[in-house]
This record gives sequence, structure tokens and C-alpha cells, in this order.
Amino acid sequence: MAFDYLRQTLFFFRQHLLALAAIQLPFLILLAFANYLLLGDLSDTSDPELQMNTGLASLLRLLLLPLYLGGTIIYLQSVIDDRPVHPLTAVLSSLGCWGRLLLTYVLNALAVSLGLMLLIVPGVYFGVRFAVADYACVLERRSPIDAMRNSWEITPEYFWVLFQGLALLMGGLFLANISLTRAFGDQTLLVALSSILFDFLSVLVTIYGFRIYCVIRQEQRT
Repeated sequence: MAFDYLRQTLFFFRQHLLALAAIQLPFLILLAFANYLLLGDLSDTSDPELQMNTGLASLLRLLLLPLYLGGTIIYLQSVIDDRPVHPLTAVLSSLGCWGRLLLTYVLNALAVSLGLMLLIVPGVYFGVRFAVADYACVLERRSPIDAMRNSWEITPEYFWVLFQGLALLMGGLFLANISLTRAFGDQTLLVALSSILFDFLSVLVTIYGFRIYCVIRQEQRT
């Protein structure tokens, strides 16, 4: 079943590539440029300036993520509703859920990180069980805690479908990214471009999770 959903994910990605790129790439390019300015010329990992700039780069990514992630989710739903919105409209609409989505993402990341410290397996389990919290937060306007509780309650029957699809997508992207980064070596521009590319390809994970979320939601209605 997971492979059927993966095929649907890839089909949707191809069909809506330009719109998804318009939503995500401006932010990803901005973040890559900011990373270059903050980290590009610093190589001493013990340098306090590098540590501070690394924190600033991470904070900037965290603050912008709800905009392009929320915009992506809103666009996905608009396509399902057969009323596709303009990419800019999707991003602007995400402003209304920026705070909720940010906190949902942070709480989710904390839960997964805590689980990973407990021999890894709990972290993977938490990640899958909370995998649809972002969609509930944005589309159902749930609070962060309520969105995570809802995700925990509705995902048991689809745990393995979520796990298999997310593992294949995230594992494949990770391995491909590592391989390209090693192949490019010290070619900074190519490494930066590959980083943008794989950050964008992570939208496949968002689409897959959304597909399962739609299936679960449809089952609840019948």
C-alpha cells in the first residue's frame, strides 16, 4: 500500500512542480544565501563567532519554515478542493497559522529528539505518530497540543504505511544528498545548489504525509 501512495506522491509532485517551487524555493534560496553569509567563511568550529552564527542560521530557518511549510499545506488542500490557489496566496495565508505551526513543529521536534535519546526507536515511533500534526494544525486550526494529540489518536492503523513511505523518502534523499556532497568536495557553489535541491525535494515527504492524512480524514467521515 505504501508504494501506491508513493506513486501518487510522485505524480502529484510532477503535476504541481512549478507551484511547489514557487512556494518553497524563494525561502530555500534565501536561507542558503544567509547560511553562506553567516557560515561560509568560518572554518574553526571552536570559534565563538561561528557558534553564534550557526545559532542565528538555525533560528532564521525555524522562523521561516512555518511560512513555506504552511503555504505548501494550504496549496495541497486547495488542489484537493479543486480550487488551486496562487503560490503567493498560499504563503500569505500561512501567516494566519505561523505561530501555531511553529510551536507544533518545535514540540514535535522535541518529542522526537527525546525519543532518539532513548535508544532511537522511541524517536522514530514518536515521529511517525506525530506525522500528521502539522496538517491538523494548519487545516483544522487546532492548537499545537491538540494537533499532536489528534495525530497520536488517528495514526495507529496507518503507522506502518507512514513509516515505510517516510523512511524510503527521507532515507533516499539523505543518502543521495550525502553522495552528491562528497562528490562535489570543496566546490562550494555546487554544494550550496545541491543543498537547495534536496531541501526542496523534501516536499515529497510533506506530500506523502498529506496523502495519508487525507485517507485518514476520509475514513473518519464515512
